[in-house]
Amino acid sequence: MKIGIIGFIDKNKLPYIEYYERVLRKENVKYESIFWDRFNNQKTEKINNEYIIHIKCVPGESKLKKIFPMYQFKNEIQKIISREKYTHLIVLTTLPGILICKTLLKNFENKYILDIRDYTYENFNFYKNLVDKLVEHSFFTAISSKGFLKFLNHNKKIVPCHNISNFEMQKEDCDDLRKKEQLTIGFVGGVRYYKENCKLIEAFANNPKYLLAYIGEPNIDCNLEEFCSKRKIKNVYFSGKFKNSDKPKIYEKIDLINAVYGNESLEVTTALPNRLYDGLLFKKPIIATKGTYLAEILESKKLGITIDINSENLVEKLDNFINNFDIKKFKKLSIECLNNILIEQDKYEKYIKMFVKQEKI
Repeated sequence: MKIGIIGFIDKNKLPYIEYYERVLRKENVKYESIFWDRFNNQKTEKINNEYIIHIKCVPGESKLKKIFPMYQFKNEIQKIISREKYTHLIVLTTLPGILICKTLLKNFENKYILDIRDYTYENFNFYKNLVDKLVEHSFFTAISSKGFLKFLNHNKKIVPCHNISNFEMQKEDCDDLRKKEQLTIGFVGGVRYYKENCKLIEAFANNPKYLLAYIGEPNIDCNLEEFCSKRKIKNVYFSGKFKNSDKPKIYEKIDLINAVYGNESLEVTTALPNRLYDGLLFKKPIIATKGTYLAEILESKKLGITIDINSENLVEKLDNFINNFDIKKFKKLSIECLNNILIEQDKYEKYIKMFVKQEKI
C-alpha cells in the first residue's frame, strides 16, 4: 500500500492533515503528500515525502484567470499519481477531487477518502452531482459540519469529523459573567465579515460595559480599525497575528466569542467555525448569527446567544443573557457537547484505520 494525500493549498493551511498523517505513521504505511504553492511559478519540487507544486494562481483573481492554473495543477497531480503508483488516495476538499474525478472513479473506486471542509461550487448542478458521485464511490467521506447535509445527498459513507485539537489547552473553570463590571467580546482569527462587524461595533459603540477585541490579521477588505477611527469609537482594540499556542492567554481576556458571520450564503450558514471548539475548550459563550448551522448548535445546546444583527437591540439582548447566565449549567453543557464531539472524532479516526487496513465499514 502506498497512499497519496492531495491538498489544494499549502500545508500550513491544512492543519487537519495531521489526523491522517498520525494514523499512517502509527500503522507504518508509506505515504506522500502533495501541496499547491499558488504564489510562484517554478518546477515542482519534492522534499522528503512532500511534493510542492508551484503554479501561480493568486487568490482574488478572476475565475477566468484561474482556469489555466487549475488545468496545470490537475495535470501535475495526475503525473505524480502515475509516477508514484499510489494504490490509495486521500483527497482534501472537493476541488482537487473534481479536477481528477475521472481518475478517482476509474482507478480508485472505494480506495480514496474524500474530505469536505467547506462549501464551494455546489450551487452548480454539474459540480454538486459530481461531488455526490465522488461521495458514493469513496471508501468514506469526512465532513467537518453536519450542516453540509443541506447541500449534499445523504449517504451512509458520510462520517462527521471536527477541526479540533489542542485538548491539553482545555480550561476546567468557567467565569461568572454576572460578576464582571466590563465584558470583552472577542473575534479571534483572520478578521473578516466587514459589514456584520461594523453593525456589531456600532451597536456597542462607546458602551462602558462592553469592550470589543479583534485579534488576528485582517483581510484587505476588512479595515475595522479605520471604521472605528473615523467614528471615534474607543471601546474597540485590535491585535495582529498570533500563534495557536497563544490561544489560552488570549482567551483569558475574552468573555464572549464573536462568531457573527452573517447568513447570506451557504458558505457561512453550513460550516462549523473553529470558534465553536474554542468556546468548548475555554468555556466561553459564543455570539452567532441566526439562520446559521452554528446558531442551531448554540440554541440546541444552550452554549451562547444568537442574534439578528439587522433588527434586534443587541445591547438589551446581551444584557439579558448575562443577567440570566448560569455558570454551573453552562459548564455542564459545554463538557457534554465536547464529549459528544470526541466520540465522533474517535469514530472518524477509526474509519481512517479501517481505510488503511482495507476493512469493510
